[in-house]
Amino acid sequence: MKNEKKHYSWLGSWYVWLFPLFALVISGWLVYKYLEDRGPVIRIAFDDAASIQADKNFVRFRGVNIGKVTKIEISKDNEDVLVYVQLRKHAKNFAVSGSKFWIVSPKVNMQEVTGLDTFFGGAYIAAQPGPLNGEVTEDFVSLTNADNSEDFENTTAYFLETPDAEAVSEGDKITFRGLQIGIVRRASLMKGAQLVKVQIQIQNRYAHLIRENTIFSHKVAVHAKLGLFNSELKINSFDSILHGGIEVFNPPPPGPKAKGLAHFKLYRLPPKDHQLWNPEIE
Repeated sequence: MKNEKKHYSWLGSWYVWLFPLFALVISGWLVYKYLEDRGPVIRIAFDDAASIQADKNFVRFRGVNIGKVTKIEISKDNEDVLVYVQLRKHAKNFAVSGSKFWIVSPKVNMQEVTGLDTFFGGAYIAAQPGPLNGEVTEDFVSLTNADNSEDFENTTAYFLETPDAEAVSEGDKITFRGLQIGIVRRASLMKGAQLVKVQIQIQNRYAHLIRENTIFSHKVAVHAKLGLFNSELKINSFDSILHGGIEVFNPPPPGPKAKGLAHFKLYRLPPKDHQLWNPEIE
């Protein structure tokens, strides 16, 4: 009788340990699958990440989730917001130089309405893969404007200095003789907070137009010249009235070609008699 009780006691104890063991096996399998599906961690620098939250927002490519935001912090120099993304294993080829990332969120203005899908699913980080043979890296700088993401490819950066950025917005066009040759990327305060630094991206095929004596000015939507016997009124395109922009002028003779990242002054008005300037630029 005593032996029979011992047998049932041992059997009951064995069943008690079976369930925790089963749970441990399942947990181990889930951890293994998680680690197996996990790709590299990348870090993306944004000017502002107000619409992004850790463990909530995803990175997408053509509608497919390829990663998830895991952590957000401020850079050591307080200039950028660093967003850490855990890529999935099948998206590890996005962790190469040349890959591009930008935030997609609702945008409503007089020209268009975009990003409507984010009203329900929330903002997300869109991605564009770099070259297949690109150098592996974990640090990236985001694009400022998703709608103009293609405008940052094959471009050269320059900087304009101005007392204020009241008439400058990210995405504004840079034009030469009415032809768009670049775009405003972003504006930020310079060291000492006395001037605003505006970064512009000029398409490489037009980079030869940027000379050391090139003049940049705000695009004036309405030109008025009033006189006693001769008055003139010129109105530019409706787009320039709505969005402004920056114009490029080259006085004769053209100076040496400016190097990338060169600094220029941004003037409020076009230079006097610029209509007469017509230097040959090669």
